[in-house]
Amino acid sequence: MQSLVDCAFIDLVLPADAQPNEAALIEALGGAEASAGFAVLDVDHDVPQYETDVSPTLPLRRAGERRLLFVDQASGPLRASPRTESIVARDLRPDVARLVALVELLGARFGRLGAFASFGDAAIAVRSVRDLRGLMLLGWAYDPTRDLEGRRRATPLTQREFEEKLGSYGRRLDELDDADVIARIAPDRLSRHGEGGKLLVVEVLSDRDGSWDVRKGVELETRLAAVELFARIPGARVSAGAPPAELTPAPVVEATLAPLIEATPAPEVEPVAEIILPPIHAIDLADRTILRLPAERFDLEAVTLLGRRSGDLIRPGDLLSGLQKDRLHHGETGFIAPLAFLSEVFIDGRPLDRKRFEAEARPFGDDGRTFEAHLPRFGTVHVVAHAGRRWVTSEASLSPEDLATLVAGAH
Repeated sequence: MQSLVDCAFIDLVLPADAQPNEAALIEALGGAEASAGFAVLDVDHDVPQYETDVSPTLPLRRAGERRLLFVDQASGPLRASPRTESIVARDLRPDVARLVALVELLGARFGRLGAFASFGDAAIAVRSVRDLRGLMLLGWAYDPTRDLEGRRRATPLTQREFEEKLGSYGRRLDELDDADVIARIAPDRLSRHGEGGKLLVVEVLSDRDGSWDVRKGVELETRLAAVELFARIPGARVSAGAPPAELTPAPVVEATLAPLIEATPAPEVEPVAEIILPPIHAIDLADRTILRLPAERFDLEAVTLLGRRSGDLIRPGDLLSGLQKDRLHHGETGFIAPLAFLSEVFIDGRPLDRKRFEAEARPFGDDGRTFEAHLPRFGTVHVVAHAGRRWVTSEASLSPEDLATLVAGAH
């Protein structure tokens, strides 16, 4: 494959149940002739190192979501010298239209238009303002010199500080409401697309010729991340106040912002029934109680409670006996849960990738493999692969027979 440095790409995240077909892809890319120049990569399967080392999105993604890259190989690099040229002279407006078409036709949660080895985005298409800010905060989340409060450090964060920062990522998204985020974008950079105008598109291209100043993308990221507005306690609501002076809209812009903020009263709807999550099961192995967490129950909060050996993890309806609950309160329990992405765990301070797992994992049983790693907010865990599926478990001292029993019960 040719060098992809400075090649344009569209980066999409699709819901777990999305099933893109070839005809829809060809149509969204502009027809058979145009689509022939694109390479389509499934990030988690084809280039997992892109997620772990280059452009992480894991904190924003939900379990089972797919990430696809559409790389414009036919057009080649956008600039002769990406290191010294900040302006992409090519008219990228057709590429923005292609981004919007892909997001709409494939049902993507969000998508971005950018170039390999360039900072910032030329355009972003999202279905929620929260996701827009979430994308802009990923740089802060993975910057090893930015601390919990957004301050730049002279030295890298410790592993504990880094994990604490990652753990606060979701709560940081709750600090600003949608109107505050929208107000930080120049109104002429916003547009609505799709049925009911539910797709929000933000782009930084020149109105005159569609060129892209990559510095504008970086500026947009900085403004929407708004780390200077971080609350002292992550997740606490803050008053954003007036946006930076250069972004303050003229009085005539009020009508333009109104439909974006969607200030009209919402129609009355019937109460939605409470979502019932599947229960946690338990099994006794080698004098220990092992909790089997379903994917829907294995999130950051659950990991935190597991790390604290807290009984607050258990809810009414979970399938534990009285003795098993007692063991949980006395710290005599472990866990096993599905692992959606290898990059959820770390090794030597970096997210685990498939290449290292396949090279260093130890075999067990007929076709099982296990790998010791670090789970943020918990500690040492083992990643277990068996029968085409992956789990993460706290149990390292089980015999191969007991480990096989544990994995078999977790299906």
